[in-house]
Amino acid sequence: MRNASSPMWRKLVLLVSFTLLLSLLPVRAFSADTGFRDVDPQRYAWAINAIRLMTDKQVLTGYPDGLFRPDQTVSKAEWTVMVHRLFNKYRPNQYAVGMEKISYFTDVPPLHWAHRPIMDMYNASFRIGGYGVSRTGDLAFRPDQALNRLQLAQMLYAFFDQRLMDRRLSENDVCAVMMEFKDVPVRLFTDPEEYAAAKADGRYEAGGLMDIESSNVYPSLFMGNHSSNCKFGDDPLSNVQSTALVSLKANGIMTPNDDGYFRPKDRVTRAEAVTILNRIYSYLKNNSLLSDYTSVELDASGSGGGSAGTGGGAPSSGGGSFNNNPGSSIIVPPNSGGSAGGNHQNPEWSDKSVIRVTDYFNDQGVIVKNVKLFGEIETAVQPNGKRFLTIDMKSQEKVDLYVILDGRVGFVKQEELPLTLPLDGIGMVGLRSQKRDMKSPRTTEYQTTLSVALYDEDPGNGKKRK
Repeated sequence: MRNASSPMWRKLVLLVSFTLLLSLLPVRAFSADTGFRDVDPQRYAWAINAIRLMTDKQVLTGYPDGLFRPDQTVSKAEWTVMVHRLFNKYRPNQYAVGMEKISYFTDVPPLHWAHRPIMDMYNASFRIGGYGVSRTGDLAFRPDQALNRLQLAQMLYAFFDQRLMDRRLSENDVCAVMMEFKDVPVRLFTDPEEYAAAKADGRYEAGGLMDIESSNVYPSLFMGNHSSNCKFGDDPLSNVQSTALVSLKANGIMTPNDDGYFRPKDRVTRAEAVTILNRIYSYLKNNSLLSDYTSVELDASGSGGGSAGTGGGAPSSGGGSFNNNPGSSIIVPPNSGGSAGGNHQNPEWSDKSVIRVTDYFNDQGVIVKNVKLFGEIETAVQPNGKRFLTIDMKSQEKVDLYVILDGRVGFVKQEELPLTLPLDGIGMVGLRSQKRDMKSPRTTEYQTTLSVALYDEDPGNGKKRK
């Protein structure tokens, strides 16, 4: 038996002891730490990097109660705001002219929280999946509609000047791959008249636009009689939908699962949305296209995150626009059951549209208060017939503002202030502060000054809500 007192034996004993000690310590990968207690690192391993990267850049954020809510669905407006923030050079409708420019959507009025990002983004190229006609015959976007996977894929056909589409794929390639999708139907025709008749299944309204109210999964129509012998016809929806689905699969941005199911009607979740955005960012970067669309730099260690089969998965350049934050709980509708966890969480914060007044302006329209956390300035302004409201806020630390306009809730970063809002038809404006960095170790009070002013005419100062 080896001498237990020998130096080599003592080293071996120490090595084994150290190894056993390490095995008892909790393992915590720093790169997988998102800081959100509802993002399990095993269940959401495929989305961890994307969540961390996008919240670091405030493309979207967590909620005041410390949750991320990865399974919460994303609306078309929320997706648009995320793209608007991450790809801060990408404004296709803003620079469109003539027939390419969209001047209005009947359901996106100027006071809608995502009005500017939507109107900056969607030009005429988004007529499949992006916009269409409402049941009343108006041009509509349906901003608050929960986005499903097929709608997002259709929209991505037009995004980024169609650069996400794989031009190496022939029409026959697209047809053949589409026939592998088990839940997105394909129909083949050899007779042009039968092909034309198949388009009359309700997919289009008058003028060739889609019914924006519909969530139907329409078949992709091809001319041919076999997967090795088929090509596009003249149906825009079929050609756009098929090209998008096959290209997004080929490029690893959105894919079916291992069994061939794309799950077209499944709602896009927050975890999937940030993962898809991260994959798009990486794809554009890898193809030397990124500088055309953004100046935002994500952490180089980020990746597309996990298996593409999960289905998904910049600071605002809004110029002072009045925007919702798609990552904050202000977009949760009343009585949605939002969590009220956290050491300082007020249960009433589950409904952000409620106006509460605990602080009052002085005769000069100013509130000065020492605050620690979110929600410590809660006040309101009654326009009393005035047409414009200017808001400004100063603080020793970054403090942002929720603004409630007759039940509609918006989010304004401190950098976007001062801000001038038109008040046509507004009966009450609620204001509520929130400390930006909820993880900051600072717990001492610091002074915040909120000031407002009402005007009959546009004062010409402050950033304008357009």
